[in-house]
Amino acid sequence: MIKSFQKKYIIMVLLTVFFVLNPVRNAVAAGSPAGKILRIKGTVVIVRNGKTLKGSINSKVYPLDEIKTGSKSMVELTLRDGSSLHLGPDTALDLTQYKFSLMSDNPSFIARITKGIFVYISGAISKVHPGSVKFETPDATIGIRGTKLVVKVIEANSKASANGKTITILFKDPNGKVGSVVISNSKGEQTLNKENYSVTVNRGSAPSKPIFIDKKALEQMIPPVLYEFVFGNYAPPLGYTERIKPLGELDFNLPNPPEDNPISPSTP
Repeated sequence: MIKSFQKKYIIMVLLTVFFVLNPVRNAVAAGSPAGKILRIKGTVVIVRNGKTLKGSINSKVYPLDEIKTGSKSMVELTLRDGSSLHLGPDTALDLTQYKFSLMSDNPSFIARITKGIFVYISGAISKVHPGSVKFETPDATIGIRGTKLVVKVIEANSKASANGKTITILFKDPNGKVGSVVISNSKGEQTLNKENYSVTVNRGSAPSKPIFIDKKALEQMIPPVLYEFVFGNYAPPLGYTERIKPLGELDFNLPNPPEDNPISPSTP
């Protein structure tokens, strides 16, 4: 009887030590995936719990993962709420937080991009719970209220910027609607709510007033590998609908990756 009690006590102590020493690892392992890789071009890696994993089609991504792309690379992610992320070349993005449930009243999606460019097409979280999706950059926080946008973070000491900056551009979503985006930092705040308008935040400065950008200028700012998602009629495979149920929260199966369908720049 005493020996049996001692064994149980020892096991409890060992389990306690294990979970205390590995809180992040176990939180990730026990949690649900935030989404899945649908398409890849070039090199993509996932940094999870200090380990670098090769990204591949159908790889699941979890909260706290960092996703990195190589030169001339792209990765397409589809998330559980029907939103999609498309990371361009030389991009690093942390999935800081992702909570989504059809029964939850407080879903949220927070990610941080430290360099590079991505296209985001919003899903159920930002459409049903405006303000619950945020992207953090070294220059500002970008709050999403249902839309499609491009965010580009330019590092300091680069050809395009001495101190670094963030550019946010608003587009129509696949349903033809234009949502809104709030760009803010300690210096000020600006709202984007018009198609093809942009706000720039130079490092250490307040967000600029929105300005219109024509397609030719957009094509120069956005890498060709992302043209399909910006200029084409792309819609996420689990795209948001008013019914929400087709998002398949419990049965997280996705269709086969679509065939490559690059969009060429418009002719001047």
